[in-house]
Amino acid sequence: MIENLKDKLWRLQNLYSIKDAETGQVRKFVPRPEQMEIFRALLAGHRKIIILKARRLGMSTAIDVFAADEAIFNAGRQISIVDQNQDDASKKLQNIVKVAYSSLPAAIRERIVVTRDNDGSWQVQSKAGDASSAIYAGKNARGGTNQLLHISEWGVIQADDPKRSEEILTGALPSAEHGVTIIETTWKGGRKGHLWNLVKQAQSIQEEQRTLGDWRVFFFPWFNDPTYAASGPAVTDSELLKYFAEKEAETGHTFTPAQRLWYQQRRNTLGAFMYREFPTTFDECFRAPIDGAIYAGLIDKARAEGRICTFPVDGAGLVHTFWDLGSPLNTVVWYVQFVGREIRVLDVDMSTDEAPIDLTPTERVARIKAKGYPLGNHYLPHDAALTERSGRTFQTELASLGLGNIKIIPRTVDVWIGINHLRQIFPRMAFRLPACELGIDALTNYHTRSESGTGRASDDPVHDWSSHASDALRMMAEADMHGMLDAGGYKPRSSLVVKRGGESSRHVDPVDAYFEPQRRRLVVKRR
Repeated sequence: MIENLKDKLWRLQNLYSIKDAETGQVRKFVPRPEQMEIFRALLAGHRKIIILKARRLGMSTAIDVFAADEAIFNAGRQISIVDQNQDDASKKLQNIVKVAYSSLPAAIRERIVVTRDNDGSWQVQSKAGDASSAIYAGKNARGGTNQLLHISEWGVIQADDPKRSEEILTGALPSAEHGVTIIETTWKGGRKGHLWNLVKQAQSIQEEQRTLGDWRVFFFPWFNDPTYAASGPAVTDSELLKYFAEKEAETGHTFTPAQRLWYQQRRNTLGAFMYREFPTTFDECFRAPIDGAIYAGLIDKARAEGRICTFPVDGAGLVHTFWDLGSPLNTVVWYVQFVGREIRVLDVDMSTDEAPIDLTPTERVARIKAKGYPLGNHYLPHDAALTERSGRTFQTELASLGLGNIKIIPRTVDVWIGINHLRQIFPRMAFRLPACELGIDALTNYHTRSESGTGRASDDPVHDWSSHASDALRMMAEADMHGMLDAGGYKPRSSLVVKRGGESSRHVDPVDAYFEPQRRRLVVKRR
């Protein structure tokens, strides 16, 4: 027994009990394979771990049992648990750490004294007089030096509360600079934020060059959990069958009929939020919409229908640009081609933190021309026609640099007019990969925000990193409503004349039936 107690992995597999998430009953902790994978990485010396995961795979449980063991069997440890709010952090302390301690054999517990026990902290000390160890739980890491830092749901925090995310980056992480940091989270907000930068950094390191001090990313999908299964009729939905076929080829996992049915039932409830709660692949984590998302459902449908894919540029058609103006870093330009009834979104110029597009007008025009597209019209918002201090307009400046066929879109009285029209024409749109990937992320994350304390959604979209690309694409919808796209090469499908019983009757294509009547009407439709 003495030799066994020296073995941390043995202790984790044999000494502790946990509270079952389903029943609330205390049961013996038997680590699952993915939990063992994290334990082995920690025991191998890895000090910076990021875990992206589906809901309820037991990652928090494993990490905080590990934390309890550290505090109990090692003197002088400082450990912090950081969560979305104090209540969630306190529950981890109460329901995981303290339950693990209470389940220890009496022969071990009688040699330890608990010197502090409240909602925010738990402190233990051996009766032999060794230095005490403490575990703190809250919204921020306690000052000082943490030998172990557990950050939960940072992927959600960075989307909902950027200021607090910055505090984690600048405060919590440095507190464990020489210790171990484990981040476990679902994802929210696309490829953006402080944690995304760490994930990207980890992904950029070749495995053979990774050191124990470099960030390492683990991903655990929903189908790792054997309880995610349902009994009932086989899934027959063609869209889902296609999805499972693609994911089986991508992951090498064969989905059982029970897993397929479980996924269908959850997807019927969650829609595109499945990507956040129950991702199947690593990339799906970053497709998850956020609350109040405006276009996320349409993006998800386009992806399912195969309209977000690789395809060639039609050399016979003109390519038109649609702009949103701001500082050089915030200016966004979409490249769009109209081919028959399709609206093909080919490319987008937009800045990212790692690839800023900080261009002068001369450089901007040169960039557009260098792409080699057969250029048509360039659609700019109304403020491009405003006179600047120089006495010139942005429109005339671009024209003097050789950018012809500039069209100014009149100001629309309400942003929702353009938003709703863009939503209407979305079924006609296809997005070309990989050129549009950043823009798709922005469209997915364009959202309204709930008012703090009330939970009631704001009427206005949030102005953040996602709004510039969304506003630029909205210019296409507003240009269409003003009838400006006809001259730019956009030709709606013609009506057909069909014979019925010897009489001629006018028949309108069903897609055009909802689209055409609203081309030149401004209808304010609140969500």
